[in-house]
Amino acid sequence: MDRAGKRRGGGSSQAKPAEGRKPVSRAARYLLVFALGFAVGGVIFMIVRPGRSPDSSPSSSSEIPGPPGTRTVAQIIALPDEQLERTDILEMSIAVAREIPGLENLQYPKYKRILDGWTDDFRRWLPPMEYAFHQAPQTYKNDIHFFRLGMLAQFLDQEIGIAYVEEQKRAQVQGSRQGRVVEVRYTDPGHLLLHGLIDTKRGTCGTMPTLHVAMGRRLGWPVSLACVRSHYVCRYDDGNVVYNIEATDTGRGGFAEGGDKEYMEKEGVSNLAVACGSDLRKLSAREMLGIFIAARARHFADTDRPHLAARDYALAHTLVPSNRHVYMGLVGHLLQTGERLFGPNEHGHPASLGAYLTGRYRPRIISESPMRSPGLYSDPLAELERINAINRANMRRMILPPGVPRPGWPALPGHETMPGTAPPRP
Repeated sequence: MDRAGKRRGGGSSQAKPAEGRKPVSRAARYLLVFALGFAVGGVIFMIVRPGRSPDSSPSSSSEIPGPPGTRTVAQIIALPDEQLERTDILEMSIAVAREIPGLENLQYPKYKRILDGWTDDFRRWLPPMEYAFHQAPQTYKNDIHFFRLGMLAQFLDQEIGIAYVEEQKRAQVQGSRQGRVVEVRYTDPGHLLLHGLIDTKRGTCGTMPTLHVAMGRRLGWPVSLACVRSHYVCRYDDGNVVYNIEATDTGRGGFAEGGDKEYMEKEGVSNLAVACGSDLRKLSAREMLGIFIAARARHFADTDRPHLAARDYALAHTLVPSNRHVYMGLVGHLLQTGERLFGPNEHGHPASLGAYLTGRYRPRIISESPMRSPGLYSDPLAELERINAINRANMRRMILPPGVPRPGWPALPGHETMPGTAPPRP
């Protein structure tokens, strides 16, 4: 029997040193423990490195399984904020899309090559156009950055051919003529995420400003998405000046830009929506990822997969918690989930919340709510019916006859409008 076996069967008796060996001294044992501790500490140092805790997120893309373009949404979320800010938002959008059944084989490198190519073409196209700025800088707020933002809008419109999805535009026209609201169902996820716009050159208020941001960041510009209720704009914010570029206003030359006050007045954005951080501010990369996930939730909702919509709205809310539109989507689907989990007479069913809400929010406050119904606390989903209000307004602008004079910025070189007219602002 070996020595280990003897120790296991030796009860409480103390094992004797093997014959021919001297007992290990206490000092030697301490030295051995110290050496082992030093070695283990060295391994931990190499793994963790100074400045990081053992449970912190990895600090480089090499530590995330797979190279950029193959990462999952969960792996991108795990990136530290600083690294996430450097991550291509095209990669984020593709990662979100790849988790939709049927889109698992979307290839980020393919779309990256196209977008990089468009950006390189714009770099070559831009310098000759800047002559117009130097001839009349006051026309463009005396800011070359503002001019370049407009040039990118014109380049994508006139050179690449980016435009709004035709079938949605036609539906808006028909609805407008009939005096009714047309609610768009986003059954095609390509109308919500960037791969669809790159494939077809047709987009929506979700994808067209995202394209501007993706290219602007490739150019080193401080641009991001900003929310205007359920609508999005490309927002330039360098800490000194802010510009909101209306990416959906295409097809007429020139470009459209609106200030925060103008958007608030025209689109009904409240002071609270701005103060709480929901609307009209630049979003971080993590928040933009949340917006893409919320777009996927909308697709799931419109294709009758409420359980997936509820899951995605919940995840989106954790990434962009101040966004009111995402919150409303989450609340609406949680109420639907409550209908599935509880019977009509059980506590937890949405009907059981009526007494609580009435007691907590006094009738006076409820009666003053913009969502009120006569004698009832109206369904929070009522807000979702207005999700395309800004899109409809933009479509109305886009289908007006070109000869209607309206105030706006002068047409950019090579795309002048009819005499006495100017491209409208949003």
